[in-house]
Amino acid sequence: MSNLILAELYKLRKDRSFRMLIYLVLLIAAAYPIINYIDNQYDGDAAVSGAEFFLSSVDANVYIIKFGLSILAGFFISSEYSTGVMKTIASSGSSRSRIFSAKLIGFTAGSMILSLVFPVVSTLVASLLSSFGELPVDNAAGFLLRTLGLTLLYAAGFAAIAAFFSTIFTDSGKTIGFLLIFFIMIDSILVGLGSFMPFFMDVYDHSVFKLMLDIVKPQLEGRELVNILLTPVLTMIVMGILGVLVYRRKEIK
Repeated sequence: MSNLILAELYKLRKDRSFRMLIYLVLLIAAAYPIINYIDNQYDGDAAVSGAEFFLSSVDANVYIIKFGLSILAGFFISSEYSTGVMKTIASSGSSRSRIFSAKLIGFTAGSMILSLVFPVVSTLVASLLSSFGELPVDNAAGFLLRTLGLTLLYAAGFAAIAAFFSTIFTDSGKTIGFLLIFFIMIDSILVGLGSFMPFFMDVYDHSVFKLMLDIVKPQLEGRELVNILLTPVLTMIVMGILGVLVYRRKEIK
C-alpha cells in the first residue's frame, strides 16, 4: 500500500496539469492584491490590509477549489483510464480497494496543496503592500491556523466527491465538464428542492457545500464547531467507500 501511495505522490509531482494549476492560481493570487492596491492608490482610497484580504480570499477560494479540483480530477484520475495506465495498475496484483485508496490519497494531497495557494499568497502580497492589519478576533494566530486547517479539511472532502465521479466517467473531458456543472449548480439545486421539500434543505445545511462558507466565522463553538469538523470527514469516508465499490465493479479496458 505504501508503494502505491508513493507512486501516486510521485505522479502528482510530475503531473503537468497540477503544476499548471498551481502556477495559474499563484499568478491570480499575486495579481489580485496588486491590482487592488494600484486601483486604490489611483482613486485615493485606503489600501486593503492583508487581514481583510485573508477574509475575502477564503470566501473566493471556494471557487478556486471547485474549478481546480474539476480540472485536476479529469487529468490526474480519469485520463489514466483512456491512456491505459489504470489497466496496467489494476493488473499489477494489488487489490482494487488499495489502488483506488492510493489514488484518492494522492489526489487529495494535490487538492489540499492547491486549496492553500490562493488565501496564503494573496494575504502575503497584500500584507507586503499595506501591512497585515487586524483580524476581528482576539486570537489572530489561532484564527488563521483554524481557518487554514478547515480549508485543508474541506478541500479533502471536495476531493473525495471529485474522485468518485472521476471513477464513474473515466474520461477527462466528461469528468471536467460534469464536475464543473455539478459544483456550480449543486447549491442552487439543493436550495431550490429545499423550498418544496425541507429534507433537501437539511441536506444542504449539513453538507460541505454550505458549511465551507462558514469556516471563516470569527467564532465557532459547541455543536456548530463539531458539525463543521465532522461533515468533511464523513464526506471523505462515504464518498471514499462509494468510490471503492464503483472501482471494484468497473470493467477497465
